[in-house]
Amino acid sequence: MPKITKIRGVKGAASWCALSAVSYLAARTLFSQIISFFMGLRVEGASLSNPVGFSQTEAGLLSMLAALAAILLPILLLLRLTRLQAQDLRLLLPTPWSPLFCTALFLGAANAANLFGSLLSRLLGAGGSAVTLPAGGGALVISLVELCVVPAVLEELFFRGALQGLLRPSGSAAAIFGPALLFALLHLDLAQGITAFVCGVFLGWLTERTGSILPGMLLHFLNNLIAFVIAYLQLYGAQPVALGAELFVLLFFPLFALWMTWHALCQGFRFSAGLRPGVEAWSVFTSPTYAAAVALLAAACVLQSHWM
Repeated sequence: MPKITKIRGVKGAASWCALSAVSYLAARTLFSQIISFFMGLRVEGASLSNPVGFSQTEAGLLSMLAALAAILLPILLLLRLTRLQAQDLRLLLPTPWSPLFCTALFLGAANAANLFGSLLSRLLGAGGSAVTLPAGGGALVISLVELCVVPAVLEELFFRGALQGLLRPSGSAAAIFGPALLFALLHLDLAQGITAFVCGVFLGWLTERTGSILPGMLLHFLNNLIAFVIAYLQLYGAQPVALGAELFVLLFFPLFALWMTWHALCQGFRFSAGLRPGVEAWSVFTSPTYAAAVALLAAACVLQSHWM
């Protein structure tokens, strides 16, 4: 891709990113409604939100189908309507990277943000979404795939692949920040949004450094898996064990990440190494479409948190 240094080029790319993010949200709603309609034809009153008459396995598979369709549709439109090419998705083997170091930093940043977001939500009186999981069997496996594997693969393909690839000619700063903010706001939850933004920035940085979205998929899956295990322990495990596991994750990983970062910096590591120069990160807001989409999603996030 040619490098974009003019604000005009950034505005166009940011506009497409914003439209794609909103389109994803609309497509997710549309496909969920279509699937719910057919579920209702089979069992009266059934829907994805109320899968009466359907097993948990069937409901999970149908939910994954909606998620897959909602992600692939905007990606295909971007590949057809914009300068985005298949190679820009970075579905490539990564350059040599440090899995232990990156995993420690990612989990540390994610859990520090999670702790801060949870405390902020409590102070503001914002509600949180409760996770319900099956006790075991095939339904639990489907839930694991739906909550851990599918988001890690599809969200990285969309945000760090398509959207970041579209903004990459503007420089790494805009390419990382623009999709990360949309990624955070599309969670429509204050606490999750803070964590998602921090994770999005880190995973965007990792994609720029390694030239691949595959390491990000792995770390995204690992973070989701840890949250899945803790949620399962809270539902079915002994309360002291669940509380101990949650406190360990929230406290150990941030402290370990700080130690690893200090150690790496002392050895000459620089986070900016390997990043592409370009415009400033906030140049994405020169796009009225991007700014409007951010405002719309932020308002939806506030309303969602207030109603829950």
